[in-house]
Amino acid sequence: MRHVRQMARGSRKIAIDQSASLGNSSSSSGLRIRCDDRKFPRRLNLGERNSLWKNPGVTEDEALFGDSVADNYREYLEPVIFRPWAELLVNFVGLDKGQTVLDVAAGTGVVSRAAAARVGSGSRVIASDVSAAMLAQVPNCFPSNEVALQSLECSATALELPDSSVDAVFCQQGLQFIPDRPAAAREMFRVLRPGGKVDVAVWLSSPSVHPFIDYGDTLKAQRMSEPFPGAFDSSFLSMTADEVESVLHAAGFKDTEVRIEHIELEWPSVRHAVSGVFGTPYGPIVAALDSDVRESVLEDLQRRMTSP
Repeated sequence: MRHVRQMARGSRKIAIDQSASLGNSSSSSGLRIRCDDRKFPRRLNLGERNSLWKNPGVTEDEALFGDSVADNYREYLEPVIFRPWAELLVNFVGLDKGQTVLDVAAGTGVVSRAAAARVGSGSRVIASDVSAAMLAQVPNCFPSNEVALQSLECSATALELPDSSVDAVFCQQGLQFIPDRPAAAREMFRVLRPGGKVDVAVWLSSPSVHPFIDYGDTLKAQRMSEPFPGAFDSSFLSMTADEVESVLHAAGFKDTEVRIEHIELEWPSVRHAVSGVFGTPYGPIVAALDSDVRESVLEDLQRRMTSP
């Protein structure tokens, strides 16, 4: 579906249809990975210091993913968008008790928490990301004191972990933002134990990735400054199914399959969906506007998201 729409007459809920590609592979030896399954969740977090979100021309990472962005991401975007997809992703994997799980480009930790709820006592969950502010959110509402939680602030292309040290690797909506995608996939392969599983989720290039394309298009129409070069080019938000497979194959994964999943997301209100912009790198730009200008921008965004 192209836009946010009202679910029913008089209802405050709104819905948007999302599509994504999931890639799941299991390793049968140190050099080969065979796919048993694939899935896909949805998220906004950027997984790389040199990504388009963290462009080399941008000197302050926290200007894009500082405390306010992380807080708003957790409040507005995570419950509606990333939590449902995280649950789907983790359920596809079939985690076992006592395993060590790595969440690459973890953001606020929605996949980390979903995994922790399944692996139980004696397990370990490692949340890795380049943003300290996003990682600071991971322990909030962590489901179990019996699961060891480790936060790892590092690049997806240089994971600070030993070889063959984890049983499962997740990357939800991070791979498409990494310039050297094969390098990130090779790192996932390197840290994976024989017999382990890797699950990657990315948004599909078609249909359009909403609501994020609405956020960018609105700011562009309002002639707002880009938070980083190319920020209003929506092509960086997604990948094709073929691109996902190609990246995994380049990293050494074999017999990898891709599954396309769809989900309809329900927002508590149109205003909640609009406020999600504050949980993205666009947020600080909008927040810094004079109150009248900011309200005008948000009203324009609301019209864009609810138009037929």
